[in-house]
Amino acid sequence: MQTRQLIIASLVLIVGLAWSGTASADPLKKRLKIQHHRINHGIAIGELTYKEVRKLRRYHRKIHRQRHHFLADGHLSHRERRILERRLDRNSGLIYALKHNDRYAYDRGWYRRYH
Repeated sequence: MQTRQLIIASLVLIVGLAWSGTASADPLKKRLKIQHHRINHGIAIGELTYKEVRKLRRYHRKIHRQRHHFLADGHLSHRERRILERRLDRNSGLIYALKHNDRYAYDRGWYRRYH
């Protein structure tokens, strides 16, 4: 009976530790996804010009690559998470600034041609 309880407790502990390690990167992944949708929304309603979209997507790719590089060892350290959060904060501010400036994409046909 005690061995059975010990095995169950061990399995719960192992599953819990494995789950907590993967869940730590989820908020960053969610933020990347939300920023991607914000960029696409800016394109759809004409708030972003072609050059602004290229700039935002380039920054977005850099953050995504850096996240992938940081996760290569299987987890994010506190320092790595802080670096990514700061970059995401800056990118979010840039998305807001470019969506709310006085430039508009008058010809949205460029988006259809490249997507």
